[in-house]
Amino acid sequence: MPETTWVESGKAEIAPRKFDVALNWIKHNRETFIGSVVILLAAAIFAAYFFIHYRGLRDTAWKNLFIAQQIGYGGNLAASQQQLSDVEKNYGNTSAAPYAILTKGDILFAQGKFKDAAAEYNKVLSNDDLAPFASYNIGKCKEADGDLAGAQAQYSDFLSKYPDHFMAPEAHASLAHAQELSGSKDLAKATYEKIVLLYPDSSWALQAKARLVGQAAKPAPAKK
Repeated sequence: MPETTWVESGKAEIAPRKFDVALNWIKHNRETFIGSVVILLAAAIFAAYFFIHYRGLRDTAWKNLFIAQQIGYGGNLAASQQQLSDVEKNYGNTSAAPYAILTKGDILFAQGKFKDAAAEYNKVLSNDDLAPFASYNIGKCKEADGDLAGAQAQYSDFLSKYPDHFMAPEAHASLAHAQELSGSKDLAKATYEKIVLLYPDSSWALQAKARLVGQAAKPAPAKK
């Protein structure tokens, strides 16, 4: 018996037989086919459940983070820290957790607990979005804690990794300030000059120029 043909644009061709082949395979492998369908259906249901469940967790995490921040702004720092710790612990796989850690570091810094704050900031150095902020804040913690050498190293590390970040001018200014405090006047002068060169039309350049003028106006120490 000749194979079925169909006509399009005046041309006769052999009709596709893939559908018939598939039906024949299903007929002879019914259990395998049904099992495969069940597995695929279960996988689809699980994927949908996971997506909905994760989205619910994420939304709850961000809501709790917002509440913790508002509590902190209201002055109840202890309650805010506890709420932030709960977000970190209970919603660690959501995108809100790193922000909770960063906020906890900010609260500890405001309390003068600079080493504890730096420890929190260190936790988010691997987060692409928050790493620059955490890196710079670690430098501020070291500076506030009196570790001027460590602060200078941290600011320099920030500038080497994130030279184009919007916080780079501030990092340069903080570096120059730490250099001044440590007595490295020449290094500070060079950093201020770099700020003026890199950011000529910014407020940072104006502040740097003022510092340069102030340094030049100071009388040299009298020789004994």
